[in-house]
Amino acid sequence: MTNHHLDVINSLICRSSQQDAEALYYNHRVHEVLNTDDSRPIDVDVCPLCRNVRLVFDCTRKDCREVKDGWTHCRGCFFCVARCETCGGCIDLEELGETGLACSDFLCMDCWLKLPKCSTCNRPYCERHSNLKENLSPSGQFTCQECTAFDTSLESLGDGD
Repeated sequence: MTNHHLDVINSLICRSSQQDAEALYYNHRVHEVLNTDDSRPIDVDVCPLCRNVRLVFDCTRKDCREVKDGWTHCRGCFFCVARCETCGGCIDLEELGETGLACSDFLCMDCWLKLPKCSTCNRPYCERHSNLKENLSPSGQFTCQECTAFDTSLESLGDGD
């Protein structure tokens, strides 16, 4: 879909090119967002950052919503703005480096701090991948798949001697 297609659709439903309907918040994965039953007549919009027609998400962070021009840096498509898998808020590039996960998803620092961590590497799983934890002890300690695989490979090397 191009900007022209979006303009035509918006003109047919009497909408401006930038939707002023209720905000669309990122919720775990795009396919889950598409199943929402909201009042938005169309799911896509022009991303204010890359200018492509895509799903455009608003930030869930209160401090971003309260800043007058806050939308300029954290309103955008999935490719332009990294979003937390748990809360849907924007993630700074500095935060991305600090919140390593045992899975491939992103978490903001606030959500990262709340999750239990691997007893070996101190990385958490997001809630979506919590079923991948191994060796869950009664105290809540676990070992992530990467650490378990590494331990297994070390054991197999030791058995080969």
